[in-house]
Amino acid sequence: MIKSIKTYIAKLLEKDNNDNTAAAHTIELASAVLMIEISLADAHIHDDERRIIKGLLINNFALDENEINELIKLAEDEVDNAVSLYEFTRLLNDSLNATEKITIIENLWHVAYADSVIDKYAEYYIRKVADLLY
Repeated sequence: MIKSIKTYIAKLLEKDNNDNTAAAHTIELASAVLMIEISLADAHIHDDERRIIKGLLINNFALDENEINELIKLAEDEVDNAVSLYEFTRLLNDSLNATEKITIIENLWHVAYADSVIDKYAEYYIRKVADLLY
């Protein structure tokens, strides 16, 4: 997992050689992973959920559509290999202020409600993420 994150950040840093950029892209990846995890709570990513995730990433981060697609693919790979949510929430917890953390949780609720039904497992994951983000 660390290798794929480093590869992703290295690609993005080729465009902009700035430490703040690396931190921002890591936050973007962690956010995308959590959104993908919520969308998989019912074992499938529905088209509505995928559309909402893409829209939220475009609205919240300064990335073009190709970068968003790459970010989503990498996030899906990370979800497949992740052992827990802690590694992603720790990164967000260490990097974001309270308002930014609230935005992350709001985004997760948007993903969970994309199909007009909130799955009980999605709700559980969102509440768990909220606890981990303090």
